[in-house]
Amino acid sequence: MAEPSIDAILTTLRGVIDRADPVPATVVEAARAAYTWRTIDAELAELTADSAMASAGVRSSSGSRLLTFKGADIEVEVEVAETGTTRRLAGQLVPVGPARISVRWASGTQEIVADELGRFTVDHVPAGTISLAVGREGAEHPVVTSWVSI
Repeated sequence: MAEPSIDAILTTLRGVIDRADPVPATVVEAARAAYTWRTIDAELAELTADSAMASAGVRSSSGSRLLTFKGADIEVEVEVAETGTTRRLAGQLVPVGPARISVRWASGTQEIVADELGRFTVDHVPAGTISLAVGREGAEHPVVTSWVSI
């Protein structure tokens, strides 16, 4: 008789524990709040332009969406295209130059690299709220964009 796999056993145990003694919602919220403090030293780049917002404050439904985030020494321009249930981000850093970029959302992160011209693309980003963290060579702290719903 074959022994059950460790993954199957752990999955079963996790299910039993989740039913018998679930983590309280307040503990989960506190953990998420504490997690946001990991980038307390990061510089913030605020959303300064969003093509989805018309002058009257009504969302537009045309094609790709253009977002611009501005920080003290950087501008991050991002084009957001719908690809079914996910999104494709194509971006440009100003001033140009290579960088490490983390695209962050509630349930994950995807790491990418901007080329020497500051260009980057990332596919399969889930629809929802995202933020980008941009780390440049020699920079003391990363630049983190405000959270935006895509």
